[in-house]
Amino acid sequence: MSLGLRPERQEDHAAARRVHERAFPTAAEADLVDALRAEGAVVPELCLVAVERGAERVLGHIVFSRARLDSGVPLLVLAPVAVDPDAQRRGIGGALVREALRRAPAAAPGVPLVSVLGHADYYPRFGFEPAAPLGIRAPFDVPDDAWMAFRLPAYPPPDQPAPTGVVVYADAFAAVS
Repeated sequence: MSLGLRPERQEDHAAARRVHERAFPTAAEADLVDALRAEGAVVPELCLVAVERGAERVLGHIVFSRARLDSGVPLLVLAPVAVDPDAQRRGIGGALVREALRRAPAAAPGVPLVSVLGHADYYPRFGFEPAAPLGIRAPFDVPDDAWMAFRLPAYPPPDQPAPTGVVVYADAFAAVS
């Protein structure tokens, strides 16, 4: 199987929704994607699909949305990412994460961080690190090892003040939680 990664298109929305519905036990993640799109919070260049070349069948989907710290600093949120259960364990999710992170500096110039709430054994392989030591706090109680951040090139060097604060998510997150 040959895999292609590209920004999602309008005609991918239904297939991407099905991937989220199949990958998760409830439709909450699929509903979140719809709500983020409706709110205009997604970063289109970072909403990618993994497609089976030739068939153009959507096998995976990743969404990055705009957020900010309560101090006003903009950031990105990675959530959700899903791979069709029939295509899992083939590196598709990892390929989506790597490609979206590669594109992030151009898609969101000046944004210093990406936050994610996820598996502590999964996201560090892409460069995510615990967010709490960086001064990035979740707006709710989460295990420290699951709350992570990825420093983008706009993150300040050590001799300059780093952004800190509580993440303020897009309204869609509250609407579907």
